[in-house]
Amino acid sequence: MGFIEGVDRGQQALLPPCIEDYVAPEALVRVVDAFVAGLDLADLGFDRAVSAITGRPGYHPADMLRLYIWGYLNQVRSSRLLERACHRDLEALWLMRRLTPDYRTIAAFRHDNPEAIVAASAAFVHFCRDHGLIGGQTVALDGTKMRAVASPKNIAGAERLARDLAHTEREISYYLDRLDTIDDQVEQGFGDKPAHREAFRSAVAALQRRRERLAKRQIELEKREEKVLVFGEPDAKPMDYGRAPKVPSYNLQSVVDVESGLIVHHDVFNDANDSHLLYPMSTGARRVLDTDELHVLTDGGYSNAEEVARCERDAVTVSAPIKRGAMNSEHFRPTQFVYDEVTDTICCPAGETLRPSGKHTRNRAIRYRTSACKKCTIKSQCTPGAQRTIHRLFDQAALDRMEARIYADPDLMKIRRCTVEHPFGTIKRMSGGGRFLTRGLRAVKAEAALSILAFNVLHAVNAFGYWKMVRAA
Repeated sequence: MGFIEGVDRGQQALLPPCIEDYVAPEALVRVVDAFVAGLDLADLGFDRAVSAITGRPGYHPADMLRLYIWGYLNQVRSSRLLERACHRDLEALWLMRRLTPDYRTIAAFRHDNPEAIVAASAAFVHFCRDHGLIGGQTVALDGTKMRAVASPKNIAGAERLARDLAHTEREISYYLDRLDTIDDQVEQGFGDKPAHREAFRSAVAALQRRRERLAKRQIELEKREEKVLVFGEPDAKPMDYGRAPKVPSYNLQSVVDVESGLIVHHDVFNDANDSHLLYPMSTGARRVLDTDELHVLTDGGYSNAEEVARCERDAVTVSAPIKRGAMNSEHFRPTQFVYDEVTDTICCPAGETLRPSGKHTRNRAIRYRTSACKKCTIKSQCTPGAQRTIHRLFDQAALDRMEARIYADPDLMKIRRCTVEHPFGTIKRMSGGGRFLTRGLRAVKAEAALSILAFNVLHAVNAFGYWKMVRAA
């Protein structure tokens, strides 16, 4: 018994007469083509959306946008790989109508139109909302760290730069001493060592260039007034989860509609802390969805009392657990002190009343104390100090209401997890493990928008069907 054999490469074949026949009727690339065809590119802010009267004709921005969306859908993000796809991929040939822009032209389009690309990603959300594909009443918010282009070796602070500079100076001194020793030996007639001398001189020159580079970095660090800087990409910041090694990254935030699973709003920040991002992300999603009220499900990383209170004032309801620090199990926890809103007092486990005794302005909190601590019989279970102080945030009531919603409906956190975690996994798979290709926050935002748009197109077709999406477009 033989094996399955292929067709002879020299065998002539009657291929389809037109390139239209090479693409399946329900191919995802047809949705991309239909969506871009319905965009007003000039209104979105794309350069050269209207052709000039004179000069050499350029590529239409619609064709370049189609190519990028298709590329991010198929994990082809590099401009060189996109150029190669225009020559050999049947879907790319169909989409571009056999146009073959070079990689510099492809890269320039993404570089020159970051804000317009972000607007195009938002336009797809508006398109889905206008056709009733988005619920818009309950959303889930979360963030993830995405690697920057810069290497972790480019992360340095003042202490490390000073240490590296001192080490470089010692190495230069060592090689200069060796050169002096070789010169002394030559003068004394012990023979010439040109090979060693040349090697040492090359090492000294390389070390001197390194010293100049470190000195320039010290000056740059002082000018920016930052403790740590990522040289080569200063917009990126060292960040990661837990105790993992810090790498240059960006913080990608997304708001996902619970009903449809589509990402309705996103943004990129270079701050690793999520606590101050709740209000801008929630209100941004509310504006996109154009709804009077919004319910946001998120995790404890966003439990900032001031942000939660601001959301409540703007008709945004937040449900999340309160992020609590490490507790000392040897003493009573703050949760064991009961607050009375009517009298503005706190009752301690011993039954004593703690009253307001000042404010902590920086932390936006009120201090509560009682003089009964001195004679308390269970003081050893409460504090090792002379007096126990309880701090209550100015907006603690908003936090308590936020946490009460979780206790009232424990399934909310399960819904949040199942809604917002899946898109991040898909986006990171489609973006080479979660790493940007461009440098700078402005360019990274455009790249994130392309990833979000690609995910939304893929998810919308899977959720609502190919023909529904094409007819709506």
